[in-house]
Formats: sequence, structure tokens, C-alpha cells
Amino acid sequence: MVAINKIFVATIATYVSTTNALSIIEPIQPFLQKAANLFGSKVTEVEISTFQNAFGLDDRPVPGDSPIVQCEVHSPQILNLQLVSIDPNPPARGANLTFIAEGYLNEDVAEGAYVDVDVRYGYIRLIHQTFDLCEEISKVDLECPIKKGKQTITKEVEIPNEVPPGKYIINAKAFTKDDKFITCLTAVVDFPPA
Repeated sequence: MVAINKIFVATIATYVSTTNALSIIEPIQPFLQKAANLFGSKVTEVEISTFQNAFGLDDRPVPGDSPIVQCEVHSPQILNLQLVSIDPNPPARGANLTFIAEGYLNEDVAEGAYVDVDVRYGYIRLIHQTFDLCEEISKVDLECPIKKGKQTITKEVEIPNEVPPGKYIINAKAFTKDDKFITCLTAVVDFPPA
């Protein structure tokens, strides 16, 4: 679990560019709001985003051999993740996991950037924490400011033998110090029984 957290932080910390597209939910947003009004509530962008993600409408697989997908791709982001490869795939308990990521950083990322990480074991939330992005990237041999341009990172992490079997769902959203959306990454990793 700690290793998977490190993978997401390393990926987010390293690669950035812009993705712009129209959301397919936008045309039905007024309808969603009218339906919510019947129950005396307001539909927020977060709820709409969750609605899209429930059907995989706002995800884009990241090229390479990994379970990582870029989420919320219809929201403006400053990340162009071009490749994520992990070995072994799927990750295995008690094994070293080699992680390779390549991408393009469209602008510098300065001190104060942060990443919100949510890790679930099935439906049970294990971690919901905000990390200092610059502090975390120092653990993968990078430092802030992360300069604009092509970036490559290779990292090996150990996955503890004690990781319980089951499905882990990891979601990470990164933001600049000014709350500009860097990226959203998610993965589902299933550790089978021993």
C-alpha cells in the first residue's frame, strides 16, 4: 500500500501538460440539477465528476504496462503522462516493483504543490490524506521546482509480503500551490490470496 502510494506520488510529481476537452455530462447538467432540486439539494461539479467516473466516461488509460488510468480527463489539467510501466504487472506481494514513467511537464511546479491521496480496500477507506508534493518527490530523487519539459523517472519499491489479499483502489489528485489542477490518477490493484 505504501509502495502504491509512492508510485502515484512519483507519477504526479514528474509529469505535467495540458488536456482540454468537453465533458459529455455538460448537456445533461440542467436535467441533473432539476432532479436534485426535487429533493432540495444542489448538484456540484464533484458529484457530476463522480457520476462520470462511475461509468468510466472520464478516464483515459495511460500507455504502458500498468493499471494506472488518468481520471477527470475532461477537466483542464497540466499533465501529459505518456507512459507508465510497472514490472511485475500485476504487482506481487513480497516482490520489488520497478516503476518507469515518462511525460512532459508543460510548466514548472513550485513549492506548495500538494496531492490528495485516497486508498480503499474494497469499499473501506484506508487512507485519505494530503501530502506535500515537493516533500514526496524528494523520495524519488527529484526536487522542486520541477522544471517544465520532458521528464523520466525510474524507481524500484518493495511491496511488503504482509499486504492482505484483496482489491485496492487508489486515487490521487495533484494541485499547484494556487490550486491549479495538475492531474488525477487512479488504479485498481488486486492482490490474490497466497
